[in-house]
Amino acid sequence: MTRKDLKDYKFNQEWIKGRLEYIEEYKTVLTNITTTLSDMPKGSRKVEDSIAEKIATILDNVNEIAEKVVAESEKQKLILEQLNKVEQPYKLILEKHYIQGKKLVTVASEMTYNYEYTKKANQIALKKFEEIQNFPQKLLNDTIKI
Repeated sequence: MTRKDLKDYKFNQEWIKGRLEYIEEYKTVLTNITTTLSDMPKGSRKVEDSIAEKIATILDNVNEIAEKVVAESEKQKLILEQLNKVEQPYKLILEKHYIQGKKLVTVASEMTYNYEYTKKANQIALKKFEEIQNFPQKLLNDTIKI
């Protein structure tokens, strides 16, 4: 995962939350539709087929959204795994700033650090985060050169 992925973590969490709410709304609509349909007297075959097609379309939309949510959740998991490999205090700075969404000023205050030091430490932490991501590839490249 890259620096950008880490920076987008909090926004992607909000996106996932929104999509899950959207899926719940779809489920409610589908439940209401199917309950209403089962209580109605049988209509013509054409009407039933039309309603079934609409339900199938809604289900396809829900499944598509769910697949995107699962993929994004996996990406979020990889970001956290990579973050766990960063040494302290850099890991804590990244955690508080990018995962919890706190401002660097707040992070500095909570950690009883000077703000200027925290800004520099944040830059170092981001480099360390990216080095971890690139380490397996760098090792592979170095091995191929030998």
